[in-house]
Amino acid sequence: NAVQYFLPGGLGGVEGHVMVAAAEGSAATDNKTIGGRIGWSGGPVSLSAAQTVTENGATAASGKFKDTAIGGTFNMNPVRVNLAWRQFKQASAKQTNLMLSGVLTMGSNELKASVLKINMAGRSGTTAIDANDGQQLGLGYVYNLSKRSALYATYSRMSNDGAATFQVPGGPTGLAGGKDSSGYEVGIRHNF
Repeated sequence: NAVQYFLPGGLGGVEGHVMVAAAEGSAATDNKTIGGRIGWSGGPVSLSAAQTVTENGATAASGKFKDTAIGGTFNMNPVRVNLAWRQFKQASAKQTNLMLSGVLTMGSNELKASVLKINMAGRSGTTAIDANDGQQLGLGYVYNLSKRSALYATYSRMSNDGAATFQVPGGPTGLAGGKDSSGYEVGIRHNF
C-alpha cells in the first residue's frame, strides 16, 4: 500500500525519492508512513539525508516514530572515509548513532575499520535511559581472489554502559546490562 516517486536521472548528481504508505486495517496495525531521501554525488564526494516518520494508531499516545539519517563519503584513493549520523526518536526517548569508518585498498587487499558511538537520551515510559550508551569497534580484512570472489575476516567488539544490552549480531542471547559483546567471522563470498 505504498506509493513512491524517484527523481529522474540527469540532475547533475542529485538523486532522491519520496514515499507515502497509507493506513489500513485495524487500529493495532494502522501504520501511516511518510519518508524521503535526497542525495548528491560528484567526483569523490557523496552526501545524503533521509527521514521516515511512522505513526501507529495503537501507539498514538507515545507519538510518531522518527528515523533521520545524514551521511557522506569522501573517496581519496586508496582511502575511502565514511561519516554517518542517525537518530531514532519516539515520545521523549531518542537514540543517536554516530559512525566513522574507512577502507584502505591496496591491490587485492582491503583493510576496514569503523567506530560507532550510541547515545541514549530521555525516558522510555518512566525509566531514564541517559546512562545506557554504547560504543562499537569493527576491524576487517578482505582479500579479493577475483572480481566475484573474496576471502574475508571481521572482528567486532561492543562495549555497553549502564543497563545497555547492545550486542554484536549473532552473539549469545541474554546479555546482562552493561556487559560487553564481541564476535568474529571468517569466510569466502562469491557473487553470482
